[in-house]
Amino acid sequence: MSRLKGLDPIEYEHPEDREALDKLEAIPGVRKIAFKIWELFLDKVCYLQSTGSFVEVNNENSPKLYSLFKNACEILDFEDIPPLYINNATGINAFAIGVNRPYVALSYHCIERLNDDEMSFILGHELGHIKSGHVLYRSIAKKFQDYLQQLNLITLGLANFPAAGVEIAMSYWSRMSELTSDRAGLLVCKDLDSAITGIIKLSGFPSNDCSRISYLDVDKFKETFKKQARDFESFEIEKLNKAVRLYVTKDMSHPWLVLRASELMNWIESGEYTKIINRDRSLIEEEMSFKTCPKCNSPIKQNDKFCGSCGFKLI
Repeated sequence: MSRLKGLDPIEYEHPEDREALDKLEAIPGVRKIAFKIWELFLDKVCYLQSTGSFVEVNNENSPKLYSLFKNACEILDFEDIPPLYINNATGINAFAIGVNRPYVALSYHCIERLNDDEMSFILGHELGHIKSGHVLYRSIAKKFQDYLQQLNLITLGLANFPAAGVEIAMSYWSRMSELTSDRAGLLVCKDLDSAITGIIKLSGFPSNDCSRISYLDVDKFKETFKKQARDFESFEIEKLNKAVRLYVTKDMSHPWLVLRASELMNWIESGEYTKIINRDRSLIEEEMSFKTCPKCNSPIKQNDKFCGSCGFKLI
């Protein structure tokens, strides 16, 4: 598959992701504390965890998997290929983490239960988190208040920092960032059905060899799930009272699976997906107003306050 040369994450960014991030970063001190938490605690912990407990994948020990990973990096226009690891996490699980040394990790169940196209979707999804600069906030979202207890907020000049409110805002944004990364995954696998079955398998759908299970028809199951996504969309979830939405999703790390499928279907129908695949640069540039970060030269939007790649303060 060909490289989407010059691909900018702004091109595939989900609007809910951008809106939630803008609200999060409007809270004074959030970025400063996030980097302090990463610098003092998580950077070394994550590095030691990956190098000490995970198995690194390379072209020698798993040429097929590593080829899929390299291909995903090429499509998303990565200059450098980050490390890829396998761990023994429960179920189908994958994550991207690391600010200065980002990497991707897969569970063994991903290898056992995903076919090549589904794996490409998952790999593209996780690489999308790295390309979009999601990893800083996502790395600390789940345990934000716990990490804060290990910092002296008074010395940071943030004694009245609204920790609980920030954790809620950060968790909500983290869920919305998944919608952006789903789009990156689709750009890599280039097949909606594979993206849909990849999402279905995250809910516990059986392994690739389903022919031996007589009461499951994978194709019909997939079509049923698509209809379910359409029905879910017609429920007009965006019109729900936000307090209700927060209550039913506050303990979730990801959006509802059906919502994720629905959003991918809508993105394709909008024509935005095809425009990126076809690299219609003239139309893209009309909609994007970005400059480059003076520190790392990554593209940034005109009104961004921080670089999504390196965290450099722009204004």
